[in-house]
Amino acid sequence: MFSLLLLLLPVATSVAVIRIARRAGPGQRGLGDAVRLVLELAGISTLFLVANLALGVAIVLAIRMLSTFFVSIYVLNDLSLVALSFLEGAVFFCWRRQSATRSDGD
Repeated sequence: MFSLLLLLLPVATSVAVIRIARRAGPGQRGLGDAVRLVLELAGISTLFLVANLALGVAIVLAIRMLSTFFVSIYVLNDLSLVALSFLEGAVFFCWRRQSATRSDGD
C-alpha cells in the first residue's frame, strides 16, 4: 500500500503542475516560489518537532531522576506530536511572513 502511495503522489503532482503551467502561461514564477515556501514550512516544522522531542526527553529523564517513577521514552512516540509540531511551525511561519510583510511596507 505504501509503495502505491509513493507512485501515486508524484504522478498526481506532475499532472497538476502541467495543467496549472499550461493555464498560467510562460514566465510565471509562482511554482518555484510555492515550492520554496513549502520547503521553508517543512524545515521550520521539523525544527519544532526536534525541539519538542528534546524537551520531552529532558522532562522524562528529569522525572526518572527526581522520583521513584519510571517513565518510558516511548510516551513521546505519538503521531499527534508530529501534527502539533507542524501546527506550531505553520503558525510561526505565517507570523514571521506577516511581520516581514509589515516591515517591508513601512
